[in-house]
Amino acid sequence: MSLNTKKPTLQTRQEIIRAIRDYFYQTNYLEVQVPLLIRGTNPDAFLTSFEVFENDEFRGYLTTSTEFQLLRLLSNSFEKVYTLTSNFRASDKDVTHNPEFTMLEWEAVNANMRQLEKEVEGLVRMVVGTTGLVEGLRGLDEVWERLSVHEAFEKYLGLNIAPDFSLVSMVEEIKKVGLEVPTNFLDDRGLVFSWLIDKISPNLGATTPTWLYDWPIFQTSMAEPIKENPEVADRSELYIAGLEIANGFTTVCDATKQRKLFTEQQEERSRQNKKPIVVDEKYLADLEKGDLRAAGIALGVDRLVMILTGKKDISEVMAFGWDEM
Repeated sequence: MSLNTKKPTLQTRQEIIRAIRDYFYQTNYLEVQVPLLIRGTNPDAFLTSFEVFENDEFRGYLTTSTEFQLLRLLSNSFEKVYTLTSNFRASDKDVTHNPEFTMLEWEAVNANMRQLEKEVEGLVRMVVGTTGLVEGLRGLDEVWERLSVHEAFEKYLGLNIAPDFSLVSMVEEIKKVGLEVPTNFLDDRGLVFSWLIDKISPNLGATTPTWLYDWPIFQTSMAEPIKENPEVADRSELYIAGLEIANGFTTVCDATKQRKLFTEQQEERSRQNKKPIVVDEKYLADLEKGDLRAAGIALGVDRLVMILTGKKDISEVMAFGWDEM
């Protein structure tokens, strides 16, 4: 795509970002700027961070998310904070992924996921009301759909998976309904689960935005489990027109528990022959200060702009995509 054709889209993007900031100003969130070059980061095995070196000396990482910094602020008497900034992840480049992307992320003391879902709905409705953009958005004024992951697997694939998302249960159900999962995935619970999510994603948010909630706990190292089932995380993701737009969860705020979860992720990285990660010790130290309860959510701004403008490639809504640098 030639650069001189992007101007109208970038002007529209500016209006979307302006509406986003207006929403958070009106709801009493404080926008903060945090470092994008950080000494320690999230060791989740599914994340690949960009490492930064100076004269062959390791200096840190480019941030994959600002959640640690936001939660540190909450641990120090802030109540509602957000960032709107670049994040960096060393993943494959495709039409919905760019190594550098714009993330809107917010955290609130004593919040819960239903509250944050409503905030996302209010935000999207305000952006649409301000800009008039509805290109890829259906059912905005209807009640947004909510499906648990188990319900979505049953609805779209006919799978009746065990409450703990065990590998045996997933593989048995896949074979029962005749799905052909890659054979090299069959001994890895994470790969099988991700493959199933990819299968159902095109159906999500087709007629109205869809919240997919109650994810398996093994998919994250920072989310609290739900009370009814410790194998399921209190986590929600928003899908619009088959595209994941937002991801949030109730946060583990106990430092001892969080360190244990980080250690488990380091062990998983070792099993996958991935480098260990330098953990953010200042984040854990702030959690040790005590009685924090919080939830947060992150929303992909580039993807939201894609939806609202009807663009099919993430580079179309950026001044410069990775392939244009």
